[in-house]
Amino acid sequence: MINRNVVFPSLIIALSAVILVFIGQFAEPRFQDASVDAKFFPTAIAIAQILICIALLVQHKLKSIDAEKQPAIFSKMALFGVAFLIGYAFLISLIGYLLASLVAFTVYLMLFKVKKPLYYVVAWAFVFGVYYLFGEVFYIALPEGLFY
Repeated sequence: MINRNVVFPSLIIALSAVILVFIGQFAEPRFQDASVDAKFFPTAIAIAQILICIALLVQHKLKSIDAEKQPAIFSKMALFGVAFLIGYAFLISLIGYLLASLVAFTVYLMLFKVKKPLYYVVAWAFVFGVYYLFGEVFYIALPEGLFY
């Protein structure tokens, strides 16, 4: 029986390996005074994904779950997650990282009916923190969108 605890981590490992090959073709940014080159963050994320997925596969192997109790490969939450990420990627290309991330975090929290204002503040602080870190510390420009 096809199991999502094996299929999806294996798929992510394969995709991350392919991405690692393509990352090697990134040119160094010539217009920025960056402390790291364009390969650093995508490489770090791809390697982290591979390690996490290997850990998930090992964890699944160590657990023995009956075939009857295994969840379906696709769930409503998984489809929601994919649609949300596609919408977020489209929004980033349209209005840029900062506004898209603020909107996405806010909408996500609202969809799950989070009422604690602290969660919203933490989400917004995270977005501004990443924006500051990339822009002022690493000197790496984040997407600004079509309207800027």
